[in-house]
Amino acid sequence: MRQRSKLIVWILVIVAGVLLALLGWQFIRYRASLRFLPEGMTVAGMDIGGKSIDQALTDLEVALAQEVVITYQDETLYLTPTNVTFQFDPDGTRTVIEDALAERGTLDGFIGYVMGNSIETPTLQPAATYSNEMLTSFLTLAAQQYDRPSESAVPLPEVLSFRAGLPGYQMDVEASRQRVAAALLSAVDRHAELVVVVEDAPALEMAQLEAMLTTLVDNFYGVAAVFVKDLQTGDELGINAEVAFSGMSVLKIAVALETYRSLDVAPNLTQTQLLTWTITESENHTANALIADVVGNGDPFQGVETLTASMTRLGLLNTFMAAPYDEETLPYAIVTPANSRTDVSTEPDPYMQTTAQDVGLLLEMLYQCAEGGGTLRLIYPDSVTPQECQAMLGMMRQNRIDSMIEVGLPPDTLLAHKQGLISTTHADAGIAFTPQGDFVLVIFLYTPTWLDWEISNPLIGDVATATYNYFNPAE
Repeated sequence: MRQRSKLIVWILVIVAGVLLALLGWQFIRYRASLRFLPEGMTVAGMDIGGKSIDQALTDLEVALAQEVVITYQDETLYLTPTNVTFQFDPDGTRTVIEDALAERGTLDGFIGYVMGNSIETPTLQPAATYSNEMLTSFLTLAAQQYDRPSESAVPLPEVLSFRAGLPGYQMDVEASRQRVAAALLSAVDRHAELVVVVEDAPALEMAQLEAMLTTLVDNFYGVAAVFVKDLQTGDELGINAEVAFSGMSVLKIAVALETYRSLDVAPNLTQTQLLTWTITESENHTANALIADVVGNGDPFQGVETLTASMTRLGLLNTFMAAPYDEETLPYAIVTPANSRTDVSTEPDPYMQTTAQDVGLLLEMLYQCAEGGGTLRLIYPDSVTPQECQAMLGMMRQNRIDSMIEVGLPPDTLLAHKQGLISTTHADAGIAFTPQGDFVLVIFLYTPTWLDWEISNPLIGDVATATYNYFNPAE
């Protein structure tokens, strides 16, 4: 029994000795591990795990001395840390690391090592200083160099188009400073993308189109009038748009409208033929037949008086017919704001007159009426229907002359228009239905003597091309 007790004691002594030896060996390994930083530990984003503190500090100092690459949109700038008096503090950074690992060298740290507990590896920031003022100054200078305001589109009359507007850029200096500061304090990501606020390029405006069209007609040796209306936004422009011109066949638009307004039922076959010939063939005798038989109830002068009164009611105060087409007797002179002007004169026909603006607004009314609204429907809700306005526009789309506004538009463009020509005055007025927006375009040209077709036709075409390009800018 005594011998058995001694054996147990010896076994316990041997086990204790082995345990102490293992513990001592673990302690030796533990002490050795303290010479190196734990795996996964980072300072300034750099993994310093497995390195000695001295080696980690050396690597950090080298990394933090590298240039910071800065991007402003497509521009690249370089910031040398010394330019903002950046200074890495090795001693301060050592303290930061040691403080973070202070518990590692305690009894609890040894016990955790023996137990195999994982060591929390904090992400640390280095001890370093730099001049905020100098960094802000650097960024302010960069902003002065690279910021730019947005630029409006520029008319290019030589190609009848527009140079697109340019976006603007403005650096947010404070937000950018924070990004550059973060890059200065990073040992692994030495790149900073500046915060740049982008201002969209200004949209094309009627002012740019007006400048373009003014340039185009400036060299015309007579009086040129242009009216443009954006049928989406209601924006418009006018160049001599309130100058009185001879109405010519352009007023057959008003004749067609008054015919439909005067009819209580849909036009019969004969009336439809007269309307079609009036618009597409520009026949004076068919227009007169409609004025006399439909609008005037058999009296042509009553017909033109009714037409003029209707134009006045629609607010088109400068548009009138005092007599039918080809009439040689003028019953009375009609005075309007446009023909009362003394600053400019186109010697307008006393029998029938209008302005580019009046014709343009009349076309707008037809367009809106075809859509079910607008002034025509408001003034004449019971006598002008959307279907009738659609029919009128359909006839005007059949009016193909392969000249004037037509030649300025792409061949597949839908155009509802009516032209007019006399020896001294050429005009075209229409609605263009285009991919990026429908618009009204009216052009009148006048010279005191014979107006050469070789001058008027290409000029009207150029105005149409420029206007189309305004509404349909190239991508």
